Amino acid sequence: MSPHRSQLDREPAEAAVEALPPADPVLLEADLTAWAGEAVAQGGRKLALLGKVDKVRLGADGRTVEGQVRGTGPYAYRVDIAVEAGALVSACSCGDQEHAVCVHAVALLQAVRFPPPTLNQVKAAASRRPPPAGKAPLQDRTVYALQGADQHVLGRDDRVALAWDHEILERRGAARRERAKVRRLPVEGPPTFAVSRRGGAEEVIVFRGMGLERASCTCGDFAENELGTCKHVEKVRTWFSRRKRVPVPRFVSVWWCPREWPTQVPDPVQEIRLDLPDGEIPPEAEELVDAAGWLREPPEGTTRSAWLRRLVDAASAAAASSGLALDLDPALERWQARFLDEEALAATTGGLAVGHPLWEEATRNLGFQLHPYQEEGALFLARRGRAFLADDMGLGKTVQAIVAALLLRRAVGAEKALVVCPASLKHQWRREIEKACGERAVVVEGPRAQRAEAYRTFQGGFLVINYELVLKDLEVLRAGGVDLVVLDEAQRIKNWDTKTAQAVKRLETPFAFILTGTPLENRLVELHSLVEFLHPRALGPRWRLLPFHSVTDPRGRVLAYEGLDVLRERLRGFFLRRERRTVLHQLPDRTDNAFWTGMTLAQRRPYREHAGTVASLLQKSPVLGPMEVRRMLRALTSMRILCNAYAQYAWERFEPRALSGEPATESDLRLAGSPKLEELCHVFEDLLEEQGAKVVVFSQWERMLRLAHWALRGALGARGARAEVFHGGLDSRARGRMLEEFRDDPAFRVLLSTDAGGLGLNLQEAASIVVNLEVPWNPAVLEQRIGRVHRIGQVRGVRVLHFVTKGAIEERVLRVVEGKRALFEGLLSDEADTVVFDPTGRDSFVEQVRTLVAG
Repeated sequence: MSPHRSQLDREPAEAAVEALPPADPVLLEADLTAWAGEAVAQGGRKLALLGKVDKVRLGADGRTVEGQVRGTGPYAYRVDIAVEAGALVSACSCGDQEHAVCVHAVALLQAVRFPPPTLNQVKAAASRRPPPAGKAPLQDRTVYALQGADQHVLGRDDRVALAWDHEILERRGAARRERAKVRRLPVEGPPTFAVSRRGGAEEVIVFRGMGLERASCTCGDFAENELGTCKHVEKVRTWFSRRKRVPVPRFVSVWWCPREWPTQVPDPVQEIRLDLPDGEIPPEAEELVDAAGWLREPPEGTTRSAWLRRLVDAASAAAASSGLALDLDPALERWQARFLDEEALAATTGGLAVGHPLWEEATRNLGFQLHPYQEEGALFLARRGRAFLADDMGLGKTVQAIVAALLLRRAVGAEKALVVCPASLKHQWRREIEKACGERAVVVEGPRAQRAEAYRTFQGGFLVINYELVLKDLEVLRAGGVDLVVLDEAQRIKNWDTKTAQAVKRLETPFAFILTGTPLENRLVELHSLVEFLHPRALGPRWRLLPFHSVTDPRGRVLAYEGLDVLRERLRGFFLRRERRTVLHQLPDRTDNAFWTGMTLAQRRPYREHAGTVASLLQKSPVLGPMEVRRMLRALTSMRILCNAYAQYAWERFEPRALSGEPATESDLRLAGSPKLEELCHVFEDLLEEQGAKVVVFSQWERMLRLAHWALRGALGARGARAEVFHGGLDSRARGRMLEEFRDDPAFRVLLSTDAGGLGLNLQEAASIVVNLEVPWNPAVLEQRIGRVHRIGQVRGVRVLHFVTKGAIEERVLRVVEGKRALFEGLLSDEADTVVFDPTGRDSFVEQVRTLVAG
């Protein structure tokens, strides 16, 4: 595949498999397992199922077949198969020396036997109206019949081509629907138009090329979608086609036009184009541009800014020699400024290393000792200027970002650093900054007037705000300007269409760091949303991400993710992740123990009622309506709550006693209906006897924490100790005060925290014991909990205690959540190109619930 294709270069989408003549029976009936061996045959079938057969051509006599099959990389191997003396022989460019027959040959033969539908068939099927009620749709039997006659998948190129067609149609439809005004601008140069937008804003569209067939637009969509068009361009095309054509002046044009980059990070140099009226490349520019007029990659030793200047000079000379006017796209000035900034940063920070004078100056008075990997991380951030640090939880991303910010301050004068983090972490950031460099960071909070004063007086150093304030105070922040933005726990912007994510992405700064230990939890689009804050086009346009990487069945369920090596390569230049296991030798030991508890009759009765509701819903169609899904989720949540305590389920009855401030008696605990709380009390009798031991207790629900606090109050009071509940409802000042007391007050032995309240906390200096009152649905949440204590800076062995209700939904949650690790580990940890989901991983919601509650 070409590294990039423009809209004009794209050929119409055609079938991945050509029409096939009658095939020799040996090709269709030979036993693949006997031919290739069981393992190779199975691997070849899997490749075919994943749509990796790009081309199939059967010889005219039906006895030979050739094709292209993709393996573990993005590019295809050439495969030839023939029938000789009644037997199959094959050859493949993969060069597999271990097996007589390779997996690519098996995949090609499988595609001959079960050809996939052509794109035209798929488009026609997608455009059909649904059949009348009671009538089943006609089935197209010409499909990949690898898991049954109704199963088929499309290859990657076909998926992308379908998505491309859809995106073009969407923009043309939007152009027809919008009542935007079009007017031609009276400017000297190529035909230029303005499309008015709601609120008075305008986008400028320019047509270039010999036949005015190429267009550019100033909107963000045109700059990022790699389609060569947008709704404004389509609007003007329609408007312009209805007007009487007037002679178009002849120009020599140099302009920026984003191209398609399926497998590489876009290179803006190679998106700058030279256009002349006759299409001929002038001698002055022959070494600069290719035959189509695109600027080539600069040769070694030539900067990008100098290369662009040479093109502009060559275009000026060509225009002067031919008596034509010169058209220079205003976007060129922006790119030239960006190239110069990048070159200046590289010149200043490229030589940064431990021991460099700037390093010594920035780290001379650090309040802690950096580990070697932390030094590497800080240098990585500073050298790149815009970078993504995805170190595993507990490895000190905060301190690495602080050191990198200090380096950029001294190297390039980035004086104003804005830290955006969850509200619960603002005062923790202030404390870490003070410890690192002795500066007093400004924490923004309070009413609007107080916040406005903080922004107005901020002239340098660190300003710390929470994500919600970015949305509220965006215009003030943009007006004041900052040099560096640090997004901590950046998964808060993983959903690109939320107002908070969109507001954060409007913070335009020359330098930016993203920090998160969980850059990807469930979906690729989450990673894309984070990356586009740093580099909007690094992973390609959003519309192409899933068609390129997701193999889906006819129902749209994800069977596998492929091309992960392409993603890793695109991330490589600005993405850094180290896992805990690589530095575990620097951490104390961690031990995990599970405490299995039962259920009382008070718990079991309503539990069975809710389980019955789930069972009745499972007997219905695999596809449930929104109301039925909500009923099922409510029932499942109630079952999980009942695993904790009947008192949590019947909270109104127990709330007065739980919040009275009086300790719970044995009779109270029996009435609360919670063997889990009773076992917790027994465990804490031993934990509290340990001199100086502090415990962090986690639960998803604040009510369960209140019950635990009530249950433990007697044991704590007998020892002169106390506990507090730390939750998302506390304001930032109360959170900061509570955390400082937990670290400094010997009597403050237990911190009970919700997942929302405990996000990103550094508690290793205070606690060494973690208690999980239930198993979270998401394995990343479980590791986040433990990572609050088992992290760099911990000097004691860490114990993790899990409380699990036996024979109930909690016991089986552990088996289901592990499937969510597949994509994350495959992309960020392993070197696999493809992650294939097992049946549990690709089941529908209803099927997963059936697995969860079975038994």
